[in-house]
Amino acid sequence: MSLRLVLLLAILSATAVAAAAQSTLQLRGSWRATAGTRVFQGTWTADVNPNTPNLAQGSWTLVEGNRVVLRGTWAAEKERAGWRGGWSALVASAPAGSPPMTGTWQATVKDSALNTLTDMLQRTAEGQVDGAWRSGRMAGSWSLVR
Repeated sequence: MSLRLVLLLAILSATAVAAAAQSTLQLRGSWRATAGTRVFQGTWTADVNPNTPNLAQGSWTLVEGNRVVLRGTWAAEKERAGWRGGWSALVASAPAGSPPMTGTWQATVKDSALNTLTDMLQRTAEGQVDGAWRSGRMAGSWSLVR
């Protein structure tokens, strides 16, 4: 292979990687949630494609002390009255093949400037975003911050 062809392939490969990276907005932050009197906290990440700003997915952790006790994923979409989504998680110490915990979440944001799910997630850089969660008979509130 000639040096010129190798350089061309390297440039095309780097361009494709850069284009893919630019097509997805990656956000991250912290969250807090309640279940009765208990307060939980952890981290979240979000991947949002600018072409579909009302859909997002990501990952999350539940941290106690300095130990991750749950790892999970979430997905959501904007609806007319707010944002709704689902989540699942595995207990970090669970044996392989254990079933995940699952639930739903929602947020109603009364700020007319938040037109998309991307807007809502980016708002965490300026302030807190609140909502509610449910898993079976358990329910509570949650807050996202960056």
